[in-house]
Amino acid sequence: MHWADVTAERVIRERGDKEEYVFESGITPSGFVHIGNFREAFTVWAVAKALRAKGKKVRVIHFWDDYDRFRKVPKNVPEEWKEHLGKPVSEVPDPWGCHRSYAHHFMDQFEEEIAKLGMKVEFLHAEQLYKQGFFENEIRIALEKKERIREVLNKIREQAKQEPLPDDWWPVYVYCEKCRKDGTTILSFDGEYIHYKCNSCGHEGKTHIRDGNVKMRWRVDWPARWSKLGIDFEPAGKDHHAAGGSFETGSIIVREIFEREPPSTLMYEFVSIKGQKGKMSGSKGNVILISDLLEVMEPELILFYYARYRPNKEIKIDLGLDLLKQYDEFDRTEEAYWNGAEHDEDLLRAYWIAMEPMPEKKPVRVPFSTLVNLVQLPGMDEEKLRETLVRMGKIPENISDEDWKRVLARAERARNWVEKYAPDNVKFKILEELPAIEVPENIRKGLERIAEAIERGVTEEELNTIIFETAKSVSSPREFFPWIYRLFIGKDRGPRAAGFLLSLDRDFAVKRLRLEE
Repeated sequence: MHWADVTAERVIRERGDKEEYVFESGITPSGFVHIGNFREAFTVWAVAKALRAKGKKVRVIHFWDDYDRFRKVPKNVPEEWKEHLGKPVSEVPDPWGCHRSYAHHFMDQFEEEIAKLGMKVEFLHAEQLYKQGFFENEIRIALEKKERIREVLNKIREQAKQEPLPDDWWPVYVYCEKCRKDGTTILSFDGEYIHYKCNSCGHEGKTHIRDGNVKMRWRVDWPARWSKLGIDFEPAGKDHHAAGGSFETGSIIVREIFEREPPSTLMYEFVSIKGQKGKMSGSKGNVILISDLLEVMEPELILFYYARYRPNKEIKIDLGLDLLKQYDEFDRTEEAYWNGAEHDEDLLRAYWIAMEPMPEKKPVRVPFSTLVNLVQLPGMDEEKLRETLVRMGKIPENISDEDWKRVLARAERARNWVEKYAPDNVKFKILEELPAIEVPENIRKGLERIAEAIERGVTEEELNTIIFETAKSVSSPREFFPWIYRLFIGKDRGPRAAGFLLSLDRDFAVKRLRLEE
């Protein structure tokens, strides 16, 4: 059974049979939201889809903690942004000047990416909720029970051999009403107002807990959110699930302070790009975004890629030659899904998760590797691409507009892949003139047989068989194949010969194989 279905059943067992379940993912938009962050949002969405398949209603929330403090200036941000340290990230200006705030620069892009993937998610913003007084009751409870919260956190800190929290520790901090920074000292709480002094600008005053200047600290904020929103399921990375991590403390705090049960959860591993060292960090800028993947991967392939791996398994995305294998596996799985053929059940379920929405019939797909070859041919515009694919038998002559649009989008991604990630042995240019090389007589005879086959019209599979049989009869595949590539691209190796030859103009291919100018 697929991990999303297993988790959905566990949520029902642990949370009971409910009219509606509430699922949450969340992140602080302190930098670019990368493909590692996306795994949490995807995990929530996938389990929700599995639960809905069981006839349950699910509310899927992505919570933006955009009222968190601006902690450090990333490498790609001007040094003068230091003056905004300590402000809410939602109130820090956008260094690039294209969004209403620093936080919105990253949030808006991620929300657009989610929409392109076909995922429907409800986005909530901490800034709006705090300023609306949404968490007033939770803030009051935390302040009234601050000693018990400090005891819980100190017990964990003791186990980790860390210094205990001081006696004057508070479970909240205050953004100064004048300079908007969090470098404040809380003087007292009278049940409604917090009295504070700002260490940054010297302002001294008081603020009501519902006015939006008071923010709960992370290890209190998270369980308070679980309680207020009634969260039934929220996954978290292995750092949060580590002994003494925020999920452990949050579970204790939500039970003892807010008198609610913690949500069902799932630990997920990190996501990285193969060959990249170190953990990705949005604030460091060493990240790959969903937008980057979308340049070379179809939305459904991205979802399929994430769905096929159990969350506790690290994902290392390979944008090199392995991407061609991923496309092939997706296409094979799709074929099996629609034709009812025997196939890996988890992969079939991953395909079901990835197709959002599921089309009414099997889409027309052209192998990615075929398109990689075609987009490198001279003059391969949309009209010529269509004509070539029909001639090769890769698409029907009466292909629907929707399917053709899908083929064109994959072709564009193939073009991007060739430009950005393809190794040199995949790239080629067709030689305009017949190279001045001496071809042995036995090889000439073999090339003539292939020319005749192309001239009379054969399928790619038929031509592949003919080439191999010819190679073995006139010399050997190892000796024969390089001659094909030398004639057309000036290399000893190249793309799969049969498909490559059939993708070329027929007259040109036949003449070149016959060594004619």
